[in-house]
Amino acid sequence: MRVLRIRLAIALVSMSTIGLELALMRALSLRFWSHFAYMVIGVALLGFGASGTMLSLLRSKILGRPDRWMWPLTLSFALSVLVVPRAAQLVPLNVRFLAWNPGQVVYVLLVELLMLVPFFLAGAVVGIALMDQPDRISGHYAANLIGSGLGAALIVLAMYHLTTGQLFTALAAGGYVAAALLVPWGRPRAAVWPVLAAGVIVLLAWLAPWEPALSQYKTLSYLKSFPGTKTILRAEGPLGRIDVVEGPAVRQEPALSFRYEKELPPGVVLVLDGEQASPVYQWSRAEDWAFMDYTTQAAAFHVCRERPRVLVVGAGGGTDIGLALYHRSAAVVALEMNPQVIAAMTGPLRERGGNIYLADSVEVINQEARGYLATTDRRFDVIQVPPIGAFGASGAGLYATRESYLYTVESFETMLDHLSEDGVLCLTRWGWTPPRDELRAFHMLAEALRRRGLGPATRLAMIRYFTTPNPTVTILAFKRALTPRQTRTLQTFCQDRNFGRCWLPDLAPTEVNEFHELPRPYYFEAAKELLGPGRDAYLSAYPFEITAVTDDRPYFFQTFRWRALPMLARQARGRGPAHLPLGYLMSVVAVGQGILVAAALILLPLLVRIQSLRSARRRAAVFAYFLALGLGFMLLEMGFLQKLILYLSHPIYSAAAVIASFLVFSGLGSQFSRHWKTRPKRVVAAAATVIIIISLAYSLVLDGWLGLTQAQPIALRFLVACATIAPLAFAMGHMFPTGLRQVGKDQPGLVPWAWAVNGFTSVVATVATPLLAAEVGFGVVILTATVCYAAAGIASRWVTEG
Repeated sequence: MRVLRIRLAIALVSMSTIGLELALMRALSLRFWSHFAYMVIGVALLGFGASGTMLSLLRSKILGRPDRWMWPLTLSFALSVLVVPRAAQLVPLNVRFLAWNPGQVVYVLLVELLMLVPFFLAGAVVGIALMDQPDRISGHYAANLIGSGLGAALIVLAMYHLTTGQLFTALAAGGYVAAALLVPWGRPRAAVWPVLAAGVIVLLAWLAPWEPALSQYKTLSYLKSFPGTKTILRAEGPLGRIDVVEGPAVRQEPALSFRYEKELPPGVVLVLDGEQASPVYQWSRAEDWAFMDYTTQAAAFHVCRERPRVLVVGAGGGTDIGLALYHRSAAVVALEMNPQVIAAMTGPLRERGGNIYLADSVEVINQEARGYLATTDRRFDVIQVPPIGAFGASGAGLYATRESYLYTVESFETMLDHLSEDGVLCLTRWGWTPPRDELRAFHMLAEALRRRGLGPATRLAMIRYFTTPNPTVTILAFKRALTPRQTRTLQTFCQDRNFGRCWLPDLAPTEVNEFHELPRPYYFEAAKELLGPGRDAYLSAYPFEITAVTDDRPYFFQTFRWRALPMLARQARGRGPAHLPLGYLMSVVAVGQGILVAAALILLPLLVRIQSLRSARRRAAVFAYFLALGLGFMLLEMGFLQKLILYLSHPIYSAAAVIASFLVFSGLGSQFSRHWKTRPKRVVAAAATVIIIISLAYSLVLDGWLGLTQAQPIALRFLVACATIAPLAFAMGHMFPTGLRQVGKDQPGLVPWAWAVNGFTSVVATVATPLLAAEVGFGVVILTATVCYAAAGIASRWVTEG
């Protein structure tokens, strides 16, 4: 009976731990921005690594009375799940001032150390259980694997029904039940009262759940600061939280030309994760959308066929659907990835939004663009891609390390393929001085046209409108060369609305840089160079990174180059840090801190055993083996996490599938590794060979393989992703335990050091992989991981004598 209780407790703790990783990703994305998500995985690994070091130092004491340690640690884990997010919220971290205030780096470290606590405690609980009698370890380990796999799946399902605050309470309840299973009820004075008190705390937390506080610089915080503002709707799901606010001063107007002088329809504002705002307008007839014809993205409708067939990528509050209806479009397909937005617009906001999602000729589809286009043969006269991401966060560089498979050359090629012969792709981005990602988009559209054998110089147009607060730049890519009539129409369209012309076929230098005059005609000069023979030299010399983005390096928003830092510092002096790539700098800080903290918590405590290291034989081979394994495993796991975002449509889905699959299947491989009836060296060599073959094969065929089911329901894609990872993870799971068993047999003094080296490199690889992928691409990440496993296979020849 005791063994069963221990295994149930391990399963519950493991389930709550994996769930906690994903819940923290959601909470930090909501409070700050998405670049905190991958940091959570590094912190979790750091906590588990530090707990392993602690257990190795206290092994003799723990083995004497393991029950005395397990239930207090489990109860502490449950309470820490409640306390840590609340405590982290008290840390006055302001990401926007990270580059200017050294104290912010300390606050980042403090947040990381707070998040580490529950993972340290959970790692200790599972580690003590695995120190049980040898014949019980397999069952304990199986409970750990099952709990981990269930945790990843159940937390995603729970996100559809629970708020972020309720998620933490539910996870704490799982830890509390585990502690109740482990507590020695026969000794009530020692256990009953602490357990009952903790139960009351969990109950109170459920009745009054914690809610993440938003950064004061997020759009929602700004809107709610206006007098009379109130929230009329809130809904949460795996893809984010939506808040709908209204008030006398609440307006979220598109970038309208000042030539439009009429009143806008009444409306409210829908905000996703506190940042991306989309207005929702009340309308009753198509003419009510006339104001949208005074935005730069309306240009596409003036140069396309009458009654066009339109695809809107990102329906949001429906403004781009309204623009299409104003121009009497024959059919409008609007893609909206977030089901909560669709539910709101067809439910509580149905009347306020004028039934825009249910209007005649409008079809709203719950799918992202790449998946939809991969499975439809429909052709469109206009494909409208509104600006994705909030203006403020984009300008602050907070999306720099966020993957976007919408803004890649392959994505633009697919869109061009789905245009009619007279069709136009209309892409709108925020405008900056000097220009950045808007020039990158122009260059990428030109590259997509070239790949399709179409000359870009006569098929591209670019216009801009620099207004407060949201300047926009719209780029038009045509399937056919612009006719003189279309060129004249665009000229008139811009003149009537005071929009600046940046590029048109045969546009004269004297016709640019008008209305809102820049120090230089940046856009015209850039377009001319990017379409000419000297584009490579121009791209190399430009102060920002605006080279074409591909699916292998889908970091469209990462335009930072270190050589631009002095210029950005001069530009920002006296105006605040709004132009530095804070998401990128955040990742750099995370790598530096990860190295220091991992060394302090995992390696340094083992210095008390330095004598065992000095006297050990073959320590260089042992260190090389476990270092390569730590790097290779996490490079592959993090690489898959980022790669599967395209397939599963969102980082949360990807993280759930990847974390669960790698844990479960590598754990199964670990269990199976002891049953091979051959020498350990051969097991390691065979596993390394399989890993190398599968990794190289996936680097060649993974995109095509996943593309076969890209349009299937998310549940099926989740299973396909797990099945794809399974054989690779199963083979990877053989190498660590096989090597560790042999080191324990021949050189037991090296075991804690081998464990620590592996944990240290795992933490470093986790926080460094996003930066590495942004710099060199996923292909190089996978290749690097493959080299690591090859090195481990070679080093294993000298690890032991067996």
